[in-house]
Amino acid sequence: MSDTDEVLENIEQAVRDVEHAVEKVETAVKEKWSALQSFGVVVVGLWIWFLLGDIWHAKWRYAAHYNVSSDKVLIDDYPHDCAFLTAPLGEKYCHYERVVSTLRWATSMSGNPIVSYDEGNTWSAFTPNATATVPKAPTVEEVHISWKKISE
Repeated sequence: MSDTDEVLENIEQAVRDVEHAVEKVETAVKEKWSALQSFGVVVVGLWIWFLLGDIWHAKWRYAAHYNVSSDKVLIDDYPHDCAFLTAPLGEKYCHYERVVSTLRWATSMSGNPIVSYDEGNTWSAFTPNATATVPKAPTVEEVHISWKKISE
């Protein structure tokens, strides 16, 4: 084999190596997500994350948990004074936590209607509506979700 043949063979091998490398780059580019696609996936992921939080704390969930109708679940509006974009703009060093409380009622041992506003810890006598039937055992009548401001 002459020097010319050897040089041509080396050149052919180099061309095949370059073609193979170009094919690998083309495949990688085709399989790679664009920055816009990646951003879209992140946005959709965050949206789903926040949506799941809203679904978990929806009226129907509390109604099912406490065995009351959904019209007996009262949810206060979320305060926005800790939000970054409220005036004045910037960090407010606070946030709000959800506080769930129940109104329970029952009939006392003496037959009088009683009510508790603190999860059944203390009870007091009350006068119900004439159409209301007070149960014998403690029963959740209403669920109230409010917000507690936490300073950071």
